[in-house]
Amino acid sequence: QFVSDELADIVGSDIKPLPQPQDVVLYGFGRIGRLVARILVDKTGGGDVLRLRAIVIRKSKNDHDLEKRAALLRRDSVHGSFNGTIRVLESENTLVINGNPVKVIYANSPAEIDYTQYGIHNALVVDNTGVWKDSAGLEQHLRPGASKVLLTAPAGDDIPNIVYGINDHEITPQRKIISAASY
Repeated sequence: QFVSDELADIVGSDIKPLPQPQDVVLYGFGRIGRLVARILVDKTGGGDVLRLRAIVIRKSKNDHDLEKRAALLRRDSVHGSFNGTIRVLESENTLVINGNPVKVIYANSPAEIDYTQYGIHNALVVDNTGVWKDSAGLEQHLRPGASKVLLTAPAGDDIPNIVYGINDHEITPQRKIISAASY
């Protein structure tokens, strides 16, 4: 409710918050990744803001991996059912979420990925794995097709932990990596 109240002036208005659409890649698809996916797809609208384009995960030994991931997105034990539709295109490694095709990329590390192969350019990578928390680790995400990284865990070294309303002024166009974790 807090976020809805804070964004009340923007939601439903004709004001575009971004000058051009921004591709987003979720690196990891645990609970945080699935919640971020729900929010992004819910807010995609006409596709002129943040657009979830891909999810990067490790390949499961489960034969029906995409079906399992879709089921986890459809129903969360705390946040309830997803308000929308999810189709699985197994042969294309794609989840179609509310009509938005989201490519599922299987990789064991960021170094294996060239996002431009999937038509993704200048993407914001949201790392919600918690595996990498310092600059050296998170810089691995800055691959072809990716330009910024947002970490969903507290960061180490010189990466700022951004708390909106407290130190969000530290977000600048030059900064490539930030953390959205709290102090």
